[in-house]
Amino acid sequence: MGLPGLLLVGLYTQYITRFPLLCLLAPGLGFGPCMVLGTYYVLQGFYDWTAVAASLIPGFLVSNLLLLNQFPDLEADRRAGRRHLPIALGKTRSARVYSLLVLTTYLWLILATSGGLFPYPTLLALLPLPLVFKTIRGVQKHAEERASLIPLLGQNVLFTLATPFLLAVGFLLS
Repeated sequence: MGLPGLLLVGLYTQYITRFPLLCLLAPGLGFGPCMVLGTYYVLQGFYDWTAVAASLIPGFLVSNLLLLNQFPDLEADRRAGRRHLPIALGKTRSARVYSLLVLTTYLWLILATSGGLFPYPTLLALLPLPLVFKTIRGVQKHAEERASLIPLLGQNVLFTLATPFLLAVGFLLS
């Protein structure tokens, strides 16, 4: 897992930011599967499906964190030669991608729990959902308004940090 992580970091600014889909997925791959599975392997000496499933939660969230953070910087990023999703699709359509990816995170948590990959206490990670829905509504409504997006960026950070923390607490309680 270390080598893909190093490649993501080394190639991100010069190459990955030029391809919208890669730019969307790369941060999540680095902070999700690379970090989570790498840590799991170091601690356990093997991989399993629960670890793979768990790695997707921070993966989705971190990809989305960077996606939303690209909205206010769109013009500067365009001038710098970047080509991420908000540049390629526009902010309104990218807001839909953002919303879908956020909802996928929590749907994945529910599916992994109901499918037996996660123990039931991991559903604690659903506690940020009221903030999640508030943020999604705000992003949908204000995607084109830089000043209105700034507080939403903070809310996004809050549930992006809270969700994996609560997931870990759920694993520890089980």
